[in-house]
Amino acid sequence: MPSLKPIKVRFLGKDYTLRVTEEDELATLEMAEYLDAKLRAFKREHPEQSDLTAALISGLAVTEELFVERSRKLDPGDYVNSSLADMERKLSDALLSR
Repeated sequence: MPSLKPIKVRFLGKDYTLRVTEEDELATLEMAEYLDAKLRAFKREHPEQSDLTAALISGLAVTEELFVERSRKLDPGDYVNSSLADMERKLSDALLSR
């Protein structure tokens, strides 16, 4: 098992300690900075919202970015085939439920 080291990250002014492998330290710090920037931007635009709401909405925004990026890397044929298969399943379900 790889050795884990504690690192401190900060989200909305609060410190958190994470345990990561040495080779993951830099990437984890970069990801934490990116998420903190998203959280701070949300809080600037919506200061009335709680930190928990900011975390959830910002987490969803980052997840959306990931999904969009993943979809760009898909083979267009795979996307079309997947969509067609999904439509076929929905049509079959609808016809069988009559």
